[in-house]
Amino acid sequence: MSLARFYSRIANAVGSLVGSSGDLTSFLSETAVALQAASGVPDDPSHHEGFLLATNLCARFYPRLHIVGPKELQEECAALALRINPQCDIDTAPHSSAVTLAWGCRSTAERQVVVSPVGWRVRVDQPSAEELVPTNLFTSLTAANLGVGELFRTIFARFLPFGRACSTPGTFPLLTLEETAEDPPELPHGIPLGRVHLAGAGAVGQAALYTLARLPVTGTLVAVDPESLALSNLQRYVLAFDDDVGRSKCALAARALSGTRLAFEGVEAEWGADQLNLEPVECVCTALDTVAARIGVQVGLPHRIYNAWTQPADVGWSRHEVFGEEPCLGCLYIPSGPRPSQHELIGRALRQADLRVLAYLTANVPVNRPLQPEQLPRLVNLPLPPDSPSWVERSILEDIGQALQMDSSQLSAWNGKQISDLYQEGICGGAIVSDTRGDLPQDVAVPLAHQSAFAGVMLALELVVSSTPELRSFRSPFVEARFDVLAGLPQVFGRPRQRTQGCFCTDESYLARYRKKWNKNP
Repeated sequence: MSLARFYSRIANAVGSLVGSSGDLTSFLSETAVALQAASGVPDDPSHHEGFLLATNLCARFYPRLHIVGPKELQEECAALALRINPQCDIDTAPHSSAVTLAWGCRSTAERQVVVSPVGWRVRVDQPSAEELVPTNLFTSLTAANLGVGELFRTIFARFLPFGRACSTPGTFPLLTLEETAEDPPELPHGIPLGRVHLAGAGAVGQAALYTLARLPVTGTLVAVDPESLALSNLQRYVLAFDDDVGRSKCALAARALSGTRLAFEGVEAEWGADQLNLEPVECVCTALDTVAARIGVQVGLPHRIYNAWTQPADVGWSRHEVFGEEPCLGCLYIPSGPRPSQHELIGRALRQADLRVLAYLTANVPVNRPLQPEQLPRLVNLPLPPDSPSWVERSILEDIGQALQMDSSQLSAWNGKQISDLYQEGICGGAIVSDTRGDLPQDVAVPLAHQSAFAGVMLALELVVSSTPELRSFRSPFVEARFDVLAGLPQVFGRPRQRTQGCFCTDESYLARYRKKWNKNP
């Protein structure tokens, strides 16, 4: 078994389930995973794309794959998996003991997940799931996410509170979010999206781009993200391959949309740090890492916002189309109580004293250098802890290394960096590995690949359906929905959401500015 170069990030995502990284290595070495396609999959564009996404996601997690199906599809999937993980062990022979994702067919494996996208519904482990039925791209990509999620629940069943121990039939109606008597119409061609801004081209944003690039849509997409791809990102970035490390995320977005009917513009800057606030931003899809960043988007008062996110076992998506009447994006995130400050969040994630972190932030001291005595904070209501004398003897990087069990190569990579860089790139970006996922803020918890992809597909769905009059009436009445990726089907997806008391969408100044900006009468 050959582990991916980004294996440490995989261990970070599931280490809390199976224990140490070594335990996970041993566990994966004993696990065979198979993807099996019905004979008609290569001939149907929607089913074909869904099966490719399932392969994409599995190659980012499992080091051994069996790909079973028509020869041309096997070759295509094998080439895709090797672009993601050149060390992946690939076999095209059936494997009866492999945990199998069967697409539109049934395998001989004892443990299998059978999925079939049908119209606007994904069917799992149902008799009708054993055949290929006409569907659309959204449903097919959602089937891939659900199927890979059920594979994970099967493989890790003994570690999960709701592990999958047997066949669990279920249906996911992704447009209506509940079973209805009337079926939604087919997805039309040539859907005009207008000018859309994508705030964040990370894992969720890339999955949204992946989806839009394969849809019959027109318009202009403006991706806003200042970062480049890190090796650790490969664990869940569906547009990225092994040789893309170091490329800007906007460049990856441009490549994904090349040859499509969507014009592309890339802005390599933080949202709000460029000239975006000088133009009326009509529509924003938010795929950002932090609460503060999402609130920052809403403060700019775009006309419409579509939002998606991941949490430790949760996927969520929401729409915000009428500021001041419906819950705005801020209503989801405005805290009901005090939130930790930046130095407190960093201290919690890095397991260091808040005051020590504050000193490094305010004095701009590189993390590989100790503090000077005059740089120790002297605050009236916050006395220095007993171990503070050691702060002028050892660097915070040394103590972080001990707390998070980092090896020397990981430590040296951060020489000369600021502690804000260490937090953003190392914890949020995933370059630092620890088995303390449960202790980290939700903003920095490591999602699973299919979790981020699920969120991105639903983000694209909200955007496209909002631009399609014949589909809008079939949307769920709930502006917010969630799916627990570790619980399986069935679930209740829609979430009642009211406007949050004290949110700025109740402030008359903001309301007046929004009305003026978008020519709306009070």
